[in-house]
Amino acid sequence: MLIGHEAILRELRALATDPEPPHALLLAGPDGTGRRLLARFYAQVLNCERRDGGAPAAAGMFAAEAVEPLPAEQLPCGECRPCRLIETDAHPDVVHLAPGDTLCKPRVGDSSHPAHPQSRDIRICQVRGLIELASRYPFEARYRLVMVEPAERLAREAAHTILKTLEEPPGHTVFALVSAAPEALLETIISRCRRIDVRSVPRDEIEAGLVAGGIDAALAAEAAAASRGRPGRALQYVEDPDLMAARGRLLERCATISIASVADRFRHAEDLATRYRKERSGIEGDLDAWETFWQEQLRRAAPERGEAAAEALAALKAVTQCREDLLTNVIPRAAFELMLLRFPRLRLDVTTQEEPAAHA
Repeated sequence: MLIGHEAILRELRALATDPEPPHALLLAGPDGTGRRLLARFYAQVLNCERRDGGAPAAAGMFAAEAVEPLPAEQLPCGECRPCRLIETDAHPDVVHLAPGDTLCKPRVGDSSHPAHPQSRDIRICQVRGLIELASRYPFEARYRLVMVEPAERLAREAAHTILKTLEEPPGHTVFALVSAAPEALLETIISRCRRIDVRSVPRDEIEAGLVAGGIDAALAAEAAAASRGRPGRALQYVEDPDLMAARGRLLERCATISIASVADRFRHAEDLATRYRKERSGIEGDLDAWETFWQEQLRRAAPERGEAAAEALAALKAVTQCREDLLTNVIPRAAFELMLLRFPRLRLDVTTQEEPAAHA
């Protein structure tokens, strides 16, 4: 379910219906804001059978009869074969390149190339496979779309290897690079992409979108408030109510750690590092909880604008720095220790109660 981002949707429609759509997009923004869904939307507009009233150029055996075209502002139709396949992530010409073994192509004659399904990075062997794929005509689409996510995980050799293809891709292939840390990308990669910044969505838009999707109004309001402007996170809360309860426990733990000793903080950093090694995505909830916790402390301290407010701001910067450190391969335990040591030690009467914000 795509919620919000109306301005970006208009831009993507305009780009996709241009006679020469950009060969590479960079969708940059925090996790959970809908970057992947926007890339999928772009693929739908590019390939919708009602885009110009004709069948895709490479449709082959799946060629459709001519249909009445829709105005650009009404695309994609959501009903034709390409739209439906893309919506369900089942289209053979919409490819998702991520860390692991996807598109892995060892060098010719390299029989010793190891499997790497748990790789943290997108490797050069995968980019070789991508280049070979891009050289072929799509199976049935007008445009093949290759989504590279997370793009900041392109290993250095892989990043340099993909440059030429990004600059001069075959006319039937477009790229969508999805990144939460565009600053970690090579400047030469960024310069070859049309950048679209995907920002947070106002809480009332998220709430309205959830209600429109059939979600109970009370649950929609709670999920929207907890999402901090990220529609994807709000949908996760709706689909799994246990996540909301887990979030409350995380906020309580934040309060406990904020009044804890240095030794206790070191132990907590070790726990975070251990969990990070097992499941990196799980730590995102902890970092979100810390941001929510310190934003609440800042809100409470703001009227006085004194030392407490300055300390809360410094703590928020420490969380941001930790995210950046983890993306640039800093030793996880060191990143968590540095973050926790930068947090001020609060008084024993610190509250974990979170009050509703006007804009998540």
